[in-house]
Amino acid sequence: MGAQSPAEGAVRIVVGARGPAVPEGSRWSMDVAYEKFCLADPVFYDSPARVRTGPAEALSAGRVVPHGWVRHENPEWVHLTPTSARLPAQGWKVHVSATPANAVEVLDAVWGYCLPRALPFKFLPDLTALLLRNGKYADRGGSGKFITIYPASTGELEQLLDGLGAALDGQPGPYILNDLRWGAGPLHVRYGAFRRRFCRAPGGERVPAIADPTGRLVPDFRGPYFEVPPWAPVPDFLAERIRARLRDEQAPADFPYTVARPLHFSNGGGVYLATDTRTGRRVVLREARPHAGLDATGRDAVRRLEREQEVLEKLAGTGVVPELYERFTCWEHHFLAEEYVEGATLGRMFVDRYPLIHPEATEADVAEYTAWALDVLDRVREGLRVVHDHGIAFGDLHPHNVIVRPDGQIRFVDFEAASYTTDEQRPGLGAPGFAPPDGRRGTALDRYALACLRVAAFLPLTVVFPLAPDKPRALVETIARRFPVPASYAPEVLAELRPTAPPGRIGALADALDAGDGVWPVLRASLHRGILAGATPERDDRLFPGDIRQFTGNGVGFAHGAAGVLHVLNATGAGRHPEHEDWLLDAVWRGQCGDAVGFFDGLHGVAYALEALGRRDDALTLLDGVPDTALDTASANLFDGLAGIGLNLLHFAGRTGAGEFRARALDVADRLVDCTAVPPDPSAVRRAGLMHGPSGHALFLLRLFEATGDRQFLDLAETALRRDLDRAVALDDGTVQVDEGFRVMPYVATGSAGTGFVLDEFLRHRPDEELAGTLRGIARAATPEFVIGCGLFNGRAGLIAFLARLRDTGRVEHGPVVERHLRRLSWHLLDHRGHAAFPGDQLLRLSMDVATGSAGILLAVAAALDGDHATFPFLSPWEGVTP
Repeated sequence: MGAQSPAEGAVRIVVGARGPAVPEGSRWSMDVAYEKFCLADPVFYDSPARVRTGPAEALSAGRVVPHGWVRHENPEWVHLTPTSARLPAQGWKVHVSATPANAVEVLDAVWGYCLPRALPFKFLPDLTALLLRNGKYADRGGSGKFITIYPASTGELEQLLDGLGAALDGQPGPYILNDLRWGAGPLHVRYGAFRRRFCRAPGGERVPAIADPTGRLVPDFRGPYFEVPPWAPVPDFLAERIRARLRDEQAPADFPYTVARPLHFSNGGGVYLATDTRTGRRVVLREARPHAGLDATGRDAVRRLEREQEVLEKLAGTGVVPELYERFTCWEHHFLAEEYVEGATLGRMFVDRYPLIHPEATEADVAEYTAWALDVLDRVREGLRVVHDHGIAFGDLHPHNVIVRPDGQIRFVDFEAASYTTDEQRPGLGAPGFAPPDGRRGTALDRYALACLRVAAFLPLTVVFPLAPDKPRALVETIARRFPVPASYAPEVLAELRPTAPPGRIGALADALDAGDGVWPVLRASLHRGILAGATPERDDRLFPGDIRQFTGNGVGFAHGAAGVLHVLNATGAGRHPEHEDWLLDAVWRGQCGDAVGFFDGLHGVAYALEALGRRDDALTLLDGVPDTALDTASANLFDGLAGIGLNLLHFAGRTGAGEFRARALDVADRLVDCTAVPPDPSAVRRAGLMHGPSGHALFLLRLFEATGDRQFLDLAETALRRDLDRAVALDDGTVQVDEGFRVMPYVATGSAGTGFVLDEFLRHRPDEELAGTLRGIARAATPEFVIGCGLFNGRAGLIAFLARLRDTGRVEHGPVVERHLRRLSWHLLDHRGHAAFPGDQLLRLSMDVATGSAGILLAVAAALDGDHATFPFLSPWEGVTP
């Protein structure tokens, strides 16, 4: 919560393969990447590959790989490569799309074409993977890619497109947004990398790369629209098709709308605010792409758009839905033009009015909000009754599908998941936190969603309900204590939510924690046991369950993997666990880190943890194995790049007294200064904050000043800090937060609190009243009673650690707020096998890692109770010898 709306402004509409264009830098708060990591396990995030039930589901089942070919499988792809293949590093590659219905037939054709011709290719391993890649909230840049084929030459490419194109002509498949379609079938082409190489993007991030004609590595664009590097060699047989594609991307004469801005994107299409050029009327356009945006039942976006049309026609004139103007098709996309309803979504209004996200909310503020919320919820309930009376079950009721008009009336939008009350089908889509965990459907599902809406208006944590059968009762009772709701509120809401378990031991612990009963030793011991109970040493991909980055990155590193958890267990009193330390080392030796060498994501963080655990020889061996070439493409950042690496080298210089580490740290400093010296491109997307922004650079430079006494490093640290503070805004409530363009952020990893940590350190060396005032505003941003997440990087635990640090250094007095934050951890506290646990980012599953889960919360609690400055590594003054 606490988001700002994006600035409005006209943008050029581009209709065609990529739909209407988006302003460069538009970002939306919902992180839909987590959805597919919830399929394999109801408790923890896990790899989608583990959804598969057995070998019979594999698309390669029964297929014989001939002699002279190598078959390699990873969780995402099955690779087939002839031993004779000599491929270039980059070039024109072919992607093949498919639907679940024709995937086997399409793979048969590709298999039969490529093997006799020794063409390397890869394909998704099963239909589950295909469904996920084409799902509504799949990555739009990679959507539709079922098979990738790598021709070694232009001649092979042309033969492949002609021969395989003829064999697959007419086969359906989703359009691949960043490719050029070939013919009338599922073949697409794009210029890009054949093998993994990386470079630094203009903002300092490490990204996939291709080489320009000079040999310099540049970013390999993978966005959701077709783009050819201006220097890329374009074969003659592709040139005219590319020109035609670019002509198609201009708004056609028969598209009678001018788009002002996008309102929402998914893999199924977009929602746009537009003007009808024939009437001047403002409308909302809902777009659907054929064969894309699949839901759990396999229905694509076009079929769901048809359902939306049916429902709006049936509910016309009721006053609770927008008016439908027309349905039309342009290029390959289907559209509905609907009435533009003036107002704001209920979710937006909750954010704008909710008092507990602001410092020093008064009881009068709480009472005023409660009266407004109860009134608008009554109107939602009445509107839902109208929908049900017309034989429709909404199916997807949540705060962002309700618009509140300026006159207070409500309108429901987005009926793609609706059903008829006569059949009450279970929707293939559902918003987390509003979909019942017990299989209810139809009008019963809507009533459950309404009950969740009545909870979310006051404590928007309903997404954790499937993780904790007793949590609905706990949150409703908390609301009844904290907000002046009527006596009937709790019984009515609980009657619909139907909690299935009485409060257990952890529920009692949460109650005691919320009451401030001094149960910190109990909580700490229970978190220790809960983390250890979640360990899976039998697996080779991760030891402690954590964030999805265990699977998109690795399960070894400090932020999301075993290294950080083992460090925290030891640092907070749970001792060492040699068998788990051996697992960590074994994972590193078998290459589990991949090419990740940074501090929070890779080998440097593992070495730090091992040294702290008393395994210095192992740590030094790891550091000796990090190649110098890894620095060439490392990002500039603290999380995964030069700043974190340099800080770790300084740490080892102090711990060992070895001058080699100090020299290597200075070399890293030179590289960091070189890659951050050029002012960033204003049009480039830049990340802010401690982990991925200039504040992390400043922390390294500050420690270099302390280690060397060279004031140029202090000057550079100030420059980096001020560059990050340029992204911060002072709000009306006196807080200072990072402005992401569509919301503001107070958190440690990506928001203002992380910058505040470094700013507090900087002010010890260079007092500055203006910056001290900024720090007070940052501290104020860390004080609200409600925080949506609980983790260390992007949640309440990080704010606890930050305010405890300021309390202990005497910079800002926030002792009572720290105490309240600690008590409010009870709102997120959950039960795992009788032990305390916390949900990770997005709150959909439990997490044990440092960045998002129980281990990070342990660190924050230790910082608050023990006065431990070093919640994050390197946030205490340099440990080395004073120069």
